[in-house]
Amino acid sequence: PAPSTPPPVDLEGLDLVARLVATVDAPLAMAVVPGTEKLLVAERAGTLRILTPNADDELTVGSSVLDLTHEIDTAGEGGLLGLAATDGQLFLHYTDRTFSSVVVAVPFNGEVADWTGRRVLLRQEQPAVNHNGGHLVVDDQGHLWIGFGDGGGANDPFDTAQDATTWLGSILRIDPTDGDPYGIPAGNPYPDDPQLLPVILVTGVRNPWRFSIDPHTGDLWVADVGQGLLEEVTVVPADELDRGVNLGWPAFEAGLRTGRPEPLDHRLPDLWYGHDDGRCSIVGGEVVRGPALPELAGVYVYGDFCDGVVRLARWASDGILTEEATAVTVDGLVGFGTGDGGELYALSILGGVFRIDAALPDAAG
Repeated sequence: PAPSTPPPVDLEGLDLVARLVATVDAPLAMAVVPGTEKLLVAERAGTLRILTPNADDELTVGSSVLDLTHEIDTAGEGGLLGLAATDGQLFLHYTDRTFSSVVVAVPFNGEVADWTGRRVLLRQEQPAVNHNGGHLVVDDQGHLWIGFGDGGGANDPFDTAQDATTWLGSILRIDPTDGDPYGIPAGNPYPDDPQLLPVILVTGVRNPWRFSIDPHTGDLWVADVGQGLLEEVTVVPADELDRGVNLGWPAFEAGLRTGRPEPLDHRLPDLWYGHDDGRCSIVGGEVVRGPALPELAGVYVYGDFCDGVVRLARWASDGILTEEATAVTVDGLVGFGTGDGGELYALSILGGVFRIDAALPDAAG
């Protein structure tokens, strides 16, 4: 059965439109300023800006609240890759001048970030300049989820994705408010195993770009970029996360066997697609919740970097996750984000921040 299956959503007659609401420099990640309608956007080179809703139903781009361009290396797939926020604190994930991935907590009063007060939570040396992951999510308990790719190259040459003694090729969960520099949340699958890292939740990923947590169900949606043939989406039910989850890479590229040794226990994706229709690199999105888009409640919105088409995934009545292309295309699509009221945004590496709205056709037309 599908994880936490919502009732089928009727998309008949629903059109979506993408409206350009702001222009910034190569945005990669977005977060809400807690307690406000304002948004934070992370520019790849290392600048963090606040976007404020205005009277024109767009977003006014503010000046920099934090400039890390002196800290960051943007070689390959590097840069300021991840952003999350809680009341009084920012979390950032970036590649530094030694090309190590760094996750920091930075004091933030809603307007200004205090870089001098930063705490380094994690630092991971990267063996190559691709598959850096970089995504960050804060869950409803204040725990920080951190994505790492397998370290780069082809076919997991560093053998990291099936190795739970390294952060590479994994999704982690830490408690940034407890411990030095962090605590281990209750429910992590390996807290007492001396051979496995206690922060790891998910292994067997190649480059999770991106993942999200359904705010209603707690289910984890992981979009993992494929090697050269298949892209995949895996949904892990909330009540299975404490068991430890293996998504199979590099033994599997989505549902395709690669010839590498197969792990004893792994989870096949719920949806995958090939590259024969112009797609090449999945861009994970969000499960739509909140009042801004009630027509898409429970639907997962995602896309692909190469064709830019925004797609919808939903559970069919038989428990199969199905996809549907919309008429919306965002050139240079690299990410999605949500606003305080559930507004859905798409980010383009070319600089655009787009809001995706429902446009129901006129009944008379």
